Amino acid sequence: MSIDYLLELERIISSGQEVYACPGAQEKKWVISRSFDDVKRQAQRVASSRKQLVDIVRLISFSDVMPGEMYLVPIGIEAPGARGEPNIRWSTVESKEAAEMMRDVREGPSPFFGMQVYEQVGS
Repeated sequence: MSIDYLLELERIISSGQEVYACPGAQEKKWVISRSFDDVKRQAQRVASSRKQLVDIVRLISFSDVMPGEMYLVPIGIEAPGARGEPNIRWSTVESKEAAEMMRDVREGPSPFFGMQVYEQVGS
């Protein structure tokens, strides 16, 4: 289930492991991985197709967010994909209060994450 994926992601981030993310090719879809190289390859594809810079972010606990950093919030937790992959729609917001209001709560309060820009990739 996709909510289980989010809870595991929260546990991984809370334990201090690095997790990277970038916007995916589809709107409101994000690529999330512990492998920076995997995320960078996807960010380069997205930057080339959109002809604009794409941020690669490092996900952090929402309690570690500093002023000026944003939040990545799951706004739609759908049934897993055909291969069991999580199917989540995401949004970025500027405040913790907005993140708490926007997150999907149909299966209980879903975790949300802080984002620190790690690198920008250009077209």
